[in-house]
Parts: sequence; structure tokens; C-alpha cells
Amino acid sequence: MKQTALIIGAGIAGTCLAHQLRSKGIAVQIIDEGTNHSSAIAAGMVNPMVFRRMNKSWRLDDFHPEAEAFYQAIEKILGVKLYHPLVIRRFFSSEQERKLWDQREKDPAYEAYLEKLSPQDLQHQGANNTFGSGRVKKAFWIDAAKYVESHAAYFKEKGLLMSTRFEEQYWQPQLRKYKDTTYDFVIFCMGYLQKEEPTFGYLPLEQTKGQTLLIESAILPENESLNRKCFVLPCGDKRFRVGSTYEWNNPTLNPTEEGRKELLANLESLGTYDPKVVGHFAGVRPTVLDRRPLIGAHPKWNDVFVFNGLGAKGYMMAPTLARELVAHITEKTPLDPEINISRFTVKNV
Repeated sequence: MKQTALIIGAGIAGTCLAHQLRSKGIAVQIIDEGTNHSSAIAAGMVNPMVFRRMNKSWRLDDFHPEAEAFYQAIEKILGVKLYHPLVIRRFFSSEQERKLWDQREKDPAYEAYLEKLSPQDLQHQGANNTFGSGRVKKAFWIDAAKYVESHAAYFKEKGLLMSTRFEEQYWQPQLRKYKDTTYDFVIFCMGYLQKEEPTFGYLPLEQTKGQTLLIESAILPENESLNRKCFVLPCGDKRFRVGSTYEWNNPTLNPTEEGRKELLANLESLGTYDPKVVGHFAGVRPTVLDRRPLIGAHPKWNDVFVFNGLGAKGYMMAPTLARELVAHITEKTPLDPEINISRFTVKNV
């Protein structure tokens, strides 16, 4: 008889997991109330670099090629355009940052991701440019809203998605039973709402609010994403996403005037682009203080798992980490210790 899995949440984590489980012949049922406030609101950018220290993103060489292949395959399954290649132009915030870039571009490990600095980069006129700029290669962005909406329609058409809220009173973890159905595996992919659900409530998940703007500008370039103090993501038709704020321990979902002012001020630090604000969005990221995801088996309930804490890098990490979790579930393959929830002390579980 076919094994069955219940997935709670249909954001980037839950949908990647559903594809990976189905590829192993496991039947999935997904529960999602349809009010996603992280995956659907995200800009969906995949940036190979962490500019703060001018390092490659954690496990970049694992995540990046698999993410590219995954999203291009998903486009064919869903019949929608999701994947958009991108050049990111980083305007250096200091002479030290420019020197770090210069060091990194000479390192073979960074060769695939950093363009060599040219006189045009150092004298670029598209923004306030005291210390010059550099270009990141192999970045891309995923149309996040379309990704979530298309998956909801896809799984609903196949009868695999229940558009309803997960109700704790019907959940019996010791039996892996929800309402009248018992499952072989149950995986919680609830994003920031996991903090309010008791099954994995002991984990140190943080609720980090982020706000972005959608603007129109006839001045901003549409062939690259500008970055310093904020990102400016070209979306076509002279429209751009500007983000993002980081508001720690804030689960509220309302866009604020303070957030709008902060984003416009950050954009103005790049240059004068005469922006017209046509949209203002807020979401809540599931983040962890050690900046590593929360993945693994419940310490008490057999075959109950969590897949969460992907944070701002979720669209890059989710395809690979979903595959690794499914291998752990089905083949007992060990998880990377850096993501395994066993790294946290269990209290009162």
C-alpha cells in the first residue's frame, strides 16, 4: 500500500517537499488556509552573495544549481513563467568592501559568481557611487506570488490540497492522526505560524516582519538589480520591487508608514529616481538566530517532522533541503547537523 504524508503549509517549504515526496511515490495531502504571508509576499530573489562580509551564501554550490533546475522544471509542470535570470549590481558601502570584492574575484571559488571589476563598474553613473560597484552573476528571481498561486491551483485540481486552517484539536501526534485520517508521515511547514503551534513550539523560531514597495520609475535600469541599503528588483514594464525592512519579533501583517519612509529613504540613498509607489506589502519571515533552518524529526513523536526557518534565502535553499529531508524520512540518511533541530535542547516536550 502506498505510504501517505500530511504536509501542513503550502508555501515554498511545503510545495518543494510535496514534489520531492511524490517523486518517491509517496501520496501527499496538503493543508493550507490560503493566506500565505511569507512565501507569496517575498521578492523571490536568489542572491549568491552575502554582502555584509562579501562571502558566498551558505552552501551556495549545493543550493544554486539545484534551485535553478528545480524552478525551470516546475515551470513546465505548472505551465507558467517563474524563473528570471538577474544581474545584481552592488554599490560598495566602503573602501573596505571594495577591497574585499577585489580579493574575492581573484579566488577561484568565487569566479562563477563575481564579474571582474572594470573601470565602468568603478565609475558607474547609475547611482551615488563613492566607492564603485561590482556585478554579481548567476542571480535570479522567482515570481513568488505566481509560484504560490499556481501551486495552490495545481494541487487543488489534483485533490491534494485542503484549503482550510490546521485545527490543533483534531491533531493526535502520537498516532500521526489528523481528524479521521492516519498518515505515515506528518511534516509541519507552517512558516512563522509554527511559533504559535505547540508541536514544535520549543524551537527558537523568530517572527521577522519585512516590508517592500512596488514602484514605477522611468529612470531606474531594467537590466539589473541595484543593491545598497536596499534592493531594487526590476519586474518589467518600468516596475520595481524595493525592499526590505527587517523588523525583529514582529508578527503584524500591516504595511506601515514608517516602513514606507524607510524604504524610500534607502532608495534615495542610491539616487534620485522619481519613484511612484503603486503597492506596499508586508510579510513575516520565519527566522532563526543562528541563521540555519529548522529541519528534522520530533524528539517524542515518531515520523513527525518540521521543515521551517528558511528565512530570506528560502527560494534558494528549499529545493535542496526538501530533497535532503525526504531522503532522511525515507532512507534514514543523516541530516546536516547545521540544520538538524537536534542542535537545540528539548524542554518540556
